[in-house]
Parts: sequence; structure tokens; C-alpha cells
Amino acid sequence: MSRIAGWVVLVLALVVSYRPAEAAQAKKTQAQKTQVAVLRPEGRQAEALRRVLTQELGKKGRGREVLPAKKVDAQVKLIRGGPKTDEQRQALAKKLGADVLILASVKGTKRWDVEVRAYSGKDGTLLAEERWDVRSNRAFPDVRRELEPKLGAALKASPEQSLPPAAVAPPTPISEPEVAPPAPIAEAPRPAVVEPAPPAVEKEEPPVQPEPKAAGPRNLDGPILEALLSGQGLFRRFNFSGTNANELPDYSLNSAAAASLAVSYFPLSHFTDGVVHNLGIVARGSRSLGLSTRLPDGSKYGTTAQLLEGGLRFRLPLRWLEVSVGALYGIHSFAVELPPESTFALPDVDYRFAHVELGLRKELTERWAIAARVGYKHVLSSGELSSDDYIPKLSGSGLDGEFAVEFALTRMLGLRMGGEMRSYSFTADAAEGAPVFAGGAKDLYFSGQLGLYLRL
Repeated sequence: MSRIAGWVVLVLALVVSYRPAEAAQAKKTQAQKTQVAVLRPEGRQAEALRRVLTQELGKKGRGREVLPAKKVDAQVKLIRGGPKTDEQRQALAKKLGADVLILASVKGTKRWDVEVRAYSGKDGTLLAEERWDVRSNRAFPDVRRELEPKLGAALKASPEQSLPPAAVAPPTPISEPEVAPPAPIAEAPRPAVVEPAPPAVEKEEPPVQPEPKAAGPRNLDGPILEALLSGQGLFRRFNFSGTNANELPDYSLNSAAAASLAVSYFPLSHFTDGVVHNLGIVARGSRSLGLSTRLPDGSKYGTTAQLLEGGLRFRLPLRWLEVSVGALYGIHSFAVELPPESTFALPDVDYRFAHVELGLRKELTERWAIAARVGYKHVLSSGELSSDDYIPKLSGSGLDGEFAVEFALTRMLGLRMGGEMRSYSFTADAAEGAPVFAGGAKDLYFSGQLGLYLRL
């Protein structure tokens, strides 16, 4: 009977000693999770693809932990152009403490060409590479469904290369419960007393969930279509200059309402991802609403102010800034419907000009951005101002500038508020001694605008 009781005590002691050892082993295994860094992909749908990769690779039960995107982006910023060589990838992985680096790209319009590459954090070499040709869907269901079957094995093999050999040894004591003498049984509970608490605390998976979108490099593809519809407050100052300027009337418009529409379209983006897909067509137009002019005698006459211009625009999307240049042809007119018998000496202007401009756009945060534009106009004709009644022979040029602040409401829609200035200067080219109506003229326009933009 005493022998049976002894065997029972022995079995109970083995069971009790096995539990702490098993718990300690589970905590060690948990501390050995593969650290994965998902870099921001290249392409128009970069954030959507990164979200899919982060969610799939960081699912519970797969032995991996995805590093926070903000931490990864902060280190990538220090490498201009991103990690291109094995040495750069190795150095980046060392700073992040990552076992695997995930680099990806997404290109296309109607269909997406997705490429995902996994690199070893130990030496920066390529572990696996997969491609998908998927239909236009920002959720990337094919990638989500096939990512683990195609890349899972390569990601599991990587951490074993970076771990020391001692990390594989702990499982062996579990296979000796029956042979172990009573003395070691008393020693077995010690690992449970010295619990490796720090590894358990490091199991902080919540950072994977939020993934805040930091203000990082801008999308280098750019939208295919940009449209801006806005309301304007219009102001004008026109005056003659030179010999008889003091005897001639000036014109002042203190306020007027106008509507404007500006559209930029890049059709080559449907067919190619090369540099030429940044060449587009731009068109702008504005027209006054319910405008009338009151003369010194108190009479009012209908007035029309409108602007039309169009041409080509080439944008250069840099990593932190978008630069654009444009070449356009435009018409800018301002006409007061005076009766033939009127003696008020105000010419109707109809400027025809060639226009070159330089534009800049800078994203400050995810929602806020600023935009600026400056341009030069070579005036080809000026309408009634260059007639025999005013200044028959004249030469003119113009300058314009715009500054605006943008606030994104959604990924495609946003608000834009800013101001625009257009200035024209003319000088008479009359011969010496010829009668001169005026030595020149200056025409200044200013408009404040508030509108809604769309980017696709």
C-alpha cells in the first residue's frame, strides 16, 4: 500500500512540475515573435495596400508582430529614396529591430499590378517575391486571401536564422518526466518562480491596430482628374498713365460676384505609368454674375467680365512637393454696355495673351495643403484699348499670381480658399511728335475665392 501511495505522489509531483515549465516555455515562445516592418508601398493605392498587408501579417496566432507604421516611416525618412541595397535594408532592419522587411508596389488604373517582396532583416537579402494582377478594388481581396499561403513559409523561416541556437533548446526537458528522479523534480518549479515577466509585458499588440497615417511622402502618381468649382469676389482698378492721364477717367470696381471652374485632366495616365502620364490638359474659366456699372451721372449699365484660358500642363511629383509648369492661351474681357451717344471715355478691353506659369503644391498634413502659382502673359491684342480712339500702337504684358489653402474633407473632396491677382501694363509706341491720347494704361484685377475641389 505504501508503494502505491509513493507512486501516486511521484505522478502528482511530475504533473505539478510540468505545468510551470510549460508556461515558461509558452512565454519564451511568445517573446520570440517575428518582428515584421511593412514599409509604405509605392503607387496610387499605397495606403490601402499597406493596410491589407499589416492586417494579414499581424493576425493573432501566426507568431508575428507588425511594427507601428509611424516608427517605420520615421526611420525610412532618413534614407533618401528608401532602402535600395542589401546594406541599406540590413541597416534599416537593425534600427527597427525587425526580422523581416516587407516592400511592395501597386501600379495601374483599371487593373492593379501588385508586387510584394519580403527581405531578411539579418542580411537584407530577398526571401520571397509574389505578384498579383487584380481588378480595380481598393480592398485587394486577392492579395488578402493569398498572402499567407504564398509568403507565410518564407516569413516563418526568417526568424530562426536570426535567433541564437540556445533558443531551440528549452523544449527537450519536457520529454523526460518518467525517468527524472525525485531530486530534480523539486528543482523544476524554479523557472516558475523566476518568471520572465518582461517578455510578457512586451506583448503589446494594440500598436498594430491604430496605424495612424503620419504625414509622410506624398503619392508620386498624382490624380488623373482635378476639378475646382468656386465662387469669387471680384475687384478691378483701371487707369490711364502718361501725358494726359489726369484728364481721363479711371474705373473702379469695388465688389462683384463671379463663378469659376478649373479642370486638369491627364489622359495618358490610363495607358502608361511612365513620365509622360504627367502631361495633361488644363482649362479655366470665370464669369461675373449680375454685374452693372454706375457712371458719375448716376446711370447704370450692364457689364460683363469673363476669363477663358486653356493649354498644356506638366506636373513633376517630387517626394514632398508637387511642381507644375503650364503653357496656355487665354482671353480676358471686360465690357460695359454703354450707349453710342455716351461720352464716358472707358474702353472695352479684350485681352488675348500667351501665358506661361509655374505652380507649387505642398501637403502639410493629411488634410491641410497649400498651393501657389505665378505666371507671365505676353499680350497679343487688347480690343478697343488699341483702337484709333485710344492708344493705336501699344505693347503690353501681364503678371498673375495665386495663393490658396486646401482642406481635405475626404480622399477625393475638399475645400479651397485663396486669392488671385492679375495685372496688365501697356505703353504707347507712338512716334515722336504724334498726338498721344495717353502714354499707357494699367489694369489690375483681384479676386478672393472659396470653392470645392475634386481629385480622382
